[in-house]
Amino acid sequence: MRYAEILRVLMEEPLLLMPAAHASLARLFAEHRSLEALEFRAKREGVDVCGEAVELAQMEVLEGVAVIPLGGPVGVGLGKFEKGAGAVDLGDVAEDLRAANADPGVRSILLDIDSPGGMVSGTLELADRVMMSEKPVYAFTGGMMASAAYWIGCSAERVFATKSAEVGGIGVYTLFLDSSRALEAEGRRLEVVASGPYKGLGVPGTALSERQRSFLQARVDGIAAMFQGHVSERRGGRVDLEDMQGQSFLGEEARGRGLVDAVVMDLEEALEEVRRES
Repeated sequence: MRYAEILRVLMEEPLLLMPAAHASLARLFAEHRSLEALEFRAKREGVDVCGEAVELAQMEVLEGVAVIPLGGPVGVGLGKFEKGAGAVDLGDVAEDLRAANADPGVRSILLDIDSPGGMVSGTLELADRVMMSEKPVYAFTGGMMASAAYWIGCSAERVFATKSAEVGGIGVYTLFLDSSRALEAEGRRLEVVASGPYKGLGVPGTALSERQRSFLQARVDGIAAMFQGHVSERRGGRVDLEDMQGQSFLGEEARGRGLVDAVVMDLEEALEEVRRES
């Protein structure tokens, strides 16, 4: 993904992401904004933000269970730099799902999730792939399964979490940076001449009109309703709407509120549960 596109997604698109993670990502890419083009490209070529070689977590088959790692903010069309910074391309996860289904030595699949969520793009499609898997798919988190990551995780047959895991974050938000007053302070005023009330939405230096604000709110509400509906369906109506307002819960409370099926000690215990069921 091009740098400008990353910033556009972070600053303009609806997100299924925990705010703390959003702030960290925005800070990371802001730090790289001042790099010269050659230096920036060098940092993208297979190294992480510390200059170390990128070693991406790989799927492994453990006694008939394909363990697919999903650790970090999620998106689609990501490059080496984004992956080196800890992000996960959902296309890679989809490819792992296909490979696991094609492997005769795999009986079931376990998504090992530690993610604060990420982009809307790709999330719904991966959730569908999880539900359409020919082999049963389970989800586990020993860290965080929030927002987009929970949308994907709750699509599995069963969801496991440790006591200290953070689960939930069901919600959507988008940002709009109103820099119109900053321009006014400089004695300047920006006017946008557009073909419709939404065509100029987001132009730097402008403020939102009430009509534009309503449009953005409706877009966020629409995605949130899809998210909440998906959770209700996959969790059998056990999750109350009040628990789908962006908050997250630790393992035991998440189980009590219907977000997960069982609390386990670690990944190995989750694997044992999966093997018993498959």
